[in-house]
Amino acid sequence: MSAGVHRGAAAACPVLDHEVAESGTTSQVPLSSRSVKIMAVAGGIAVANLYYNQPMLPEIGASFAAPPAIVATLPMLTQLGYAAGLFLFVPLGDIIDRRRLVFALIAGVCLSLVGLALAPSLAWLDVASFLLGMCSVLAQVLVAFAGQLAAPVTRGRIIGTLLAGILLGILMARTISGLVSEHLGWRVMYWIAATASLGMVLVLDRALPRAPAVAPLPYLQTLLSLRDLWREHRQLRRSSMVGGLLFAAFSVFWSTLAFHLAAPPFDYGPQVAGLYGLLGATGAATAPLAGRLTDRRGGGFTVGLGSIVTAVAFPLFALGNNSLLLLGFGAVVLDIGIQGAMIGNQSTVLSLAPKATSRTNTIYMVIYFLGGALGSYTGGLAWHVLGWLGVCVLGFAYAVAASTLHVAGREGRTSIA
Repeated sequence: MSAGVHRGAAAACPVLDHEVAESGTTSQVPLSSRSVKIMAVAGGIAVANLYYNQPMLPEIGASFAAPPAIVATLPMLTQLGYAAGLFLFVPLGDIIDRRRLVFALIAGVCLSLVGLALAPSLAWLDVASFLLGMCSVLAQVLVAFAGQLAAPVTRGRIIGTLLAGILLGILMARTISGLVSEHLGWRVMYWIAATASLGMVLVLDRALPRAPAVAPLPYLQTLLSLRDLWREHRQLRRSSMVGGLLFAAFSVFWSTLAFHLAAPPFDYGPQVAGLYGLLGATGAATAPLAGRLTDRRGGGFTVGLGSIVTAVAFPLFALGNNSLLLLGFGAVVLDIGIQGAMIGNQSTVLSLAPKATSRTNTIYMVIYFLGGALGSYTGGLAWHVLGWLGVCVLGFAYAVAASTLHVAGREGRTSIA
């Protein structure tokens, strides 16, 4: 970024001026190894709330005699809530005490989970799902908290530990909810999740050190800085849209898998659908390789490769229409592609404005989860209207669109970027 552009952005966005001044400071409150591990577990528990409902959708639908197309809105609303929370709540971490924000979000998570467990109607479930998504951004607040407190020489390792905990939460959520729903019912899963979230309060109260706000500025001014960054960085817009399309493809599969496995010839319950979440461990295992590849070849190369791998997964799903083994292999391929593209995209986004990494990441994650919400909703419609083949075609279309946008942007042929 040129000096002239930077000065113009700083003049329009005083938040960035503060971050420039802050960049030379180091944490005054060290993070212990125990605190980092506790924050990683808490982040995993928080983000798991986004994925509990996916294997349980057939059970929830049966409880309210609702068709799949209607019940499929629950993952969409949860992800829309998460996108809203990323935009509205995560920037608060720069202007108020993050401890207060963490505990306020946990309170919101607990209330939302209790609301889901007691829900008397689908409309109630819709509202509670949206609110749960909003408050589950606690995971991203903890990542930013750790980044603020970590010394520069240990920041990468600490953030990596938290992201590993978050990824484990994502992988285990579907498996746990599938098992619980199969044997105890879907409402019990939400009571268990509420209890786990309440337990976080007691543990985090001892683990989180006190730290002052890093940018005590007006809330509206902080939000306006996101607009300035969006306008300034063409690569941020392109990476965000590519990431959103890829997450849409990912959500198309995971939001409809339980319905496919519950239908003939399988006739399986949510437990089997949940066990497919364990296959995501393969994608997690390839994350270090994707990181090294990004360092060597650049984020653009990893994103392009990940987009192609993601697209390849959907023909495998179509061929594996009646094969648990081929569906499982396709799930592994899908997770590897999504993980690789995510690492490449975030590596690019976080390098665009070193003095505003939290805000560029907020923008990227908002678009990312809007894409996930789109995929969840349209995936449910595709299943209802066209069946499994329609799901596979839709997911493939999203992945191809992401790959095309990425390639066109790198060659300078798109007006979007």
